[in-house]
Amino acid sequence: MLPVADIVSNPLNQRAAADDEDAEFYELVATIRGHGVLQPIVVCSAAAFADRYPDEREAVDGASWVALIGNRRLRAATVAGLTRIPAMVNDDRVASMYEVMLVENSHRKALGPLHEAEAMQRLITESGISQRALATRIGRTPMYVSQRIALLGLIPPLREALELGTLKVEQARQFGPLPEHEQQAIAAAGSPYRKRTPGPVEARPEPPRRTRRSIAVSSPARAAASIREVFTETERAELIRLLSENPDPGDNATPDAPAP
Repeated sequence: MLPVADIVSNPLNQRAAADDEDAEFYELVATIRGHGVLQPIVVCSAAAFADRYPDEREAVDGASWVALIGNRRLRAATVAGLTRIPAMVNDDRVASMYEVMLVENSHRKALGPLHEAEAMQRLITESGISQRALATRIGRTPMYVSQRIALLGLIPPLREALELGTLKVEQARQFGPLPEHEQQAIAAAGSPYRKRTPGPVEARPEPPRRTRRSIAVSSPARAAASIREVFTETERAELIRLLSENPDPGDNATPDAPAP
């Protein structure tokens, strides 16, 4: 048994304390108040935790122990007014903390999608393992891990929408791999969020091509034959009308006077 006051919650636990403000949490508080903590929590020394995660040294400063497994039970015990809690000390667990966290939370109260993705990515980075290996270790499918990590590519407005619940996980995992400008367009369009697919380009009708027709003018007879071949009877009548209304100016010109 360890004093509750000497133990701090894991500052890297991706489950926010606000997630405990639900009916299940207060049922746990009532159970602990009546029967105590039935399953020991797992802790490591604050010194071992700070050595492994120096950026969190300030967060655990002043504590003797850091809860690795059982953070929710620790918080419930605190609310229930317990002063001591059954605990197992295991500094070796610090190295596999994220793996333990993912397994514990996935089988109890699920992490939020983004928090779970962040924990997965951190475990992959720190351990140097593949997504497939991680999936095996935490009891998930490789596709599940891949889809969760895809969420880390979301721009801030879409991350916020996912956390608020206005953007569904099924949509978000499709948006994560998209270029930033496409995500911005999706976010700007608002709910319901949809992948922006450009509509089909409407085909513009091409202007009618003018048919160019030519006639042979090697001789008057050949020209007349060509006109009959190229133009219809109606077109020939119109051509004659136009020529009669607009005679060649040269036909009416006054001949030049002979030179003296």
